[in-house]
Amino acid sequence: MTKSLNFVIATPTKIGRTKVGLNLGQAFSALGHQVTYFDYDIKPPLERYLPRALRAKGWQQRQEQYINDQLINVIKQQKPDLFLCVKGVQLFPETIQQINALGVTTIGYWIDDPLDHKRSIINAPFYHYYFTNDASSVALYKTEGVTRIQHLPSAADTHTFYPLPHSTSLADIIFVGTHSPYRESIVQQLQDFDLRVYGPGWHKAQLRKSCVYPEAFGKKTNEIFNQTKINLNIHNWFGQGSAMNLRLFEVPAAGGFLLTDWVAEIDDAYTEDKHIACWRNVEELRTKINYFLAHEEERQLIAKQGNQYFLQHHSYIARAQLMLSYLS
Repeated sequence: MTKSLNFVIATPTKIGRTKVGLNLGQAFSALGHQVTYFDYDIKPPLERYLPRALRAKGWQQRQEQYINDQLINVIKQQKPDLFLCVKGVQLFPETIQQINALGVTTIGYWIDDPLDHKRSIINAPFYHYYFTNDASSVALYKTEGVTRIQHLPSAADTHTFYPLPHSTSLADIIFVGTHSPYRESIVQQLQDFDLRVYGPGWHKAQLRKSCVYPEAFGKKTNEIFNQTKINLNIHNWFGQGSAMNLRLFEVPAAGGFLLTDWVAEIDDAYTEDKHIACWRNVEELRTKINYFLAHEEERQLIAKQGNQYFLQHHSYIARAQLMLSYLS
C-alpha cells in the first residue's frame, strides 16, 4: 500500500488510558496517511455530569448504544479506507458488521493477550483483519475461526521514551510496574541490593519502606529508566503465552539497561546479552545483577546497542509499516 489512506482509529484519547491507538495513529500520519480518532470512552451529554447514583436504570446499556451510534456517524462522515480499533470492548459485533457493509476495511488489534483473551474473541471474528500482541495466541484464534490473524508486538513511543543526558543514578536496581504477589516474591529476594520499586500497590508489600516509591508515568518513567544502572523487568503472565510486555520496548527506547525475565518472543525480537540481558530464575537474576553492576562498560554498551536496535525494529513506525504490509 503506497497511496495515502484515510483511517478512523477507535481508541481512548484521555490521559491515563492506553496510548497504543494514538501512537499508531501518529505513526500512520508520519507515513503520509490521514487519521481521525474516535474516543470510545465518550458518554452521552447528560450522563457526563450525573453521578452514577443519580443515573436512570439502564444507563450503561444506553451509554454503549450511544458509543456505537456515534461511531457509525463518524464512519459515514469520514468515509475512511480503513477502520482500526485498539481493544474496544465497548463495540458491538453488529457495529463492526455495519462498518464492513459500508465498504470499509476493518482491523482489530488486541493488546491484552493471553490473560484477557475471552473478551477479545467476542468481536474478533467480525473484523476483516485481526492482530494480537501475543504470538502464541495466533493458533488459538485460528481454532476459534479467526483466520486473518497476525502477531503484532507492542512498541514504545519515542516522543516519551528517549535517552537523556547523563545524570546521577537514583539506584542500582529499579522496578517500575504494578504490584502483584508474584512480583513481590521476586523483589523480596533482592532487598540486600540498592533497590527501588515504583508503581501502584507496592505500599502494602512486605518490603523495606525506604525502597517503595509512588507511581510513575510517561516522562517521569523515562527519567527513571535513564537514571538507574539496572532496569528490572518481571512479566506478570504467570506462565501463560509468550508475549513481551511494554518494558521490553520502553527501556531500550529510553537508552536504559534492561534485565528482564525471559519469555519466548524475546528470541525473535532481540539478541540476548547484545541488546538486553535476561534471567530465568532468582539465582541467575542475582548473579547477573552482581555481574553487571561490576561491569559498567559492558552494561552501557548493551544499553546503547539495545537503543539502536529498538529504533530500527521496534518503533511505532515499524509497527505501522508491518501492519500495512499484512494488509497488502
